[in-house]
Amino acid sequence: MIARHTLIYVGSRGVAAGLNMAALAVFTRLAPTNVFGLYLLILSWALVLYSATCQWPKFSFFALYAEDRAALQVGTVVRLLGAMGLIAGLSAAGAAALGLVAPGIAAAIVVAVFGMMAFEGAAEIARTRLEVGAVSRSLVLRAVLVLAFGSAALLLGGDAVALLLATALANMLAAIPSLLAIRALLRGPGDWGEARRLLAYGWPLVLSFAAAALAQTVDRLVIGTSIGVAELGAYGAFADFLRQSFVMFGDSIALALVSIAKRQARDGGMQAARPVLEDAARLLAVIAAFGAVFFLSFDDLLVGILLGPDYRETALRVAPLLITASILQMLRSYYFGQVIYFTPTSHLDAVASVTLLAVIGGLSAVLVPRYGVEGAAIALAVGQAMACLVFLFGSRDGDRMPVPVRDVAVIAGAAILCGLILAGLDHLPVDARATLALKLVCLALVSAVTAWAFNILGLADLAARRFARAA
Repeated sequence: MIARHTLIYVGSRGVAAGLNMAALAVFTRLAPTNVFGLYLLILSWALVLYSATCQWPKFSFFALYAEDRAALQVGTVVRLLGAMGLIAGLSAAGAAALGLVAPGIAAAIVVAVFGMMAFEGAAEIARTRLEVGAVSRSLVLRAVLVLAFGSAALLLGGDAVALLLATALANMLAAIPSLLAIRALLRGPGDWGEARRLLAYGWPLVLSFAAAALAQTVDRLVIGTSIGVAELGAYGAFADFLRQSFVMFGDSIALALVSIAKRQARDGGMQAARPVLEDAARLLAVIAAFGAVFFLSFDDLLVGILLGPDYRETALRVAPLLITASILQMLRSYYFGQVIYFTPTSHLDAVASVTLLAVIGGLSAVLVPRYGVEGAAIALAVGQAMACLVFLFGSRDGDRMPVPVRDVAVIAGAAILCGLILAGLDHLPVDARATLALKLVCLALVSAVTAWAFNILGLADLAARRFARAA
C-alpha cells in the first residue's frame, strides 16, 4: 500500500506539475511582467486571508480523525468551513469599506478564497480516508483547468483580476472528484462537541497558518511596494516554478506516507509509525539533494524554456537562493512540520510560523531596499531554515520527526559527487546536445542507484520478490 499510494500521488502530482509549468510558461508569455506581478500580489493577499480563516479546520480534522465518528466529524468540518468562509468574506468587505482595497479586487479575493476552501477541504477529507484515486483525479483536473481557464482569460484581454477569477473557478470544479468520493459523509450532522475538540486542537493553527502565509508572501509584498510589480513578476514566476517542483514531491509524500504513518500511530503510537516516517525522510533527502543538482545544472535551460525573455535575467540572478529556499520549505512543510499530527497539540507549528514571519519580514525590510530581489531570496532561505530548526529543537517534550542522519549524509554525498561529475561533463569536446544528454543520463543513473541502495519505498524488495517468482 505504501509504494502504491506514493507512486499514484507522485504520478498525479507529476502530471499536475507539468501542466502547471506549462501554465506558467503560457501566462508569462501572454501577460506582461507588471500584469503577472499584480496577479501574484493579489493572490498573495488571498492566500493570507484563506490561511487565517479557512485552513485550520481541515488540518484539525486530519489530526483528530476517528473512523467510528467519520460522518459526525465530516459534517462538523463542513459547517466550520462554511463559517470560516463567511468570516473571510466579511473581512474582505470590511477592508473594501475602509478603502484598504478596491471593491473589485476584494470580491476577486473572496472568490479565490472560496475556490481554495472547496478544493483543499474536499481533498483533505478524501486524503484522510485514503481515497487516493479521487484526490489524484482532483489534482490533475485542477492543473488542466487552470491552464485552460487562465489562458482563455489572458487571450480574451483579461487583466490580473480575470486571471485570479479563472484559477478560482478551476479550484471549484476540480474539487468535484474528491467531493464525489466523500459524498455520503457530507450529509453527516454537525456536533458542538466535535467542533469544540477541533477548535481546541486547531486554534493555534489560526495564528500559525496566518503567520506562515504572510511569511510566504511578505517578500513579495516588500518587492511590490519598494521595487515594483515588474521585478515581482520575474521573481515570483521563478519562485513559483521551483516551489511547484518540490511541492509536487513533498505533498505526494505527505499525502501518502504521512497519512499511512498517522493511521499506524493511531493503533500503535509513534514507534509504530517510525519506519514509515524514516522512509519518508530518506525519500525527501533524495528529492532535495538530486533536485538541487538538477536545477543548479540546468537552470539556464529551464528558465529559457519556461519563462518569457523579460523574466530571464532576474530569474537566473536568484536561482541558487530560491532553490535553497524551496528545498527548505519542502522539508519544513511536508516533513518536519508534520510532527503536529503525532502530538496532542499544534502549538509548535505556531511558534515555527511566527519565527518564519519574523525572520523573513525583518530581513526583507532590511535587505530588499538595498539588494533587490536577491535580498528577498536570502530572507526567504534564512527564514525557512530557522523554521526547520524550531521543529527540530523547539519541543519541550522532545517530540520531533525521526531523521536517519547517516543515510541522509550518504545521500547528500552522492548528490555532491554527481554535481561534480556533471560540471566536468561541460568540458568534454562534444556539442551541447550531446553534453546535455550525457548529463541527464548521469543524473538519472546516480539518483536511481542511490534510491535503490536505500530501498526507497521498498521498491528494491518488491523487484527482488518479483524476480524470484519469475525465476
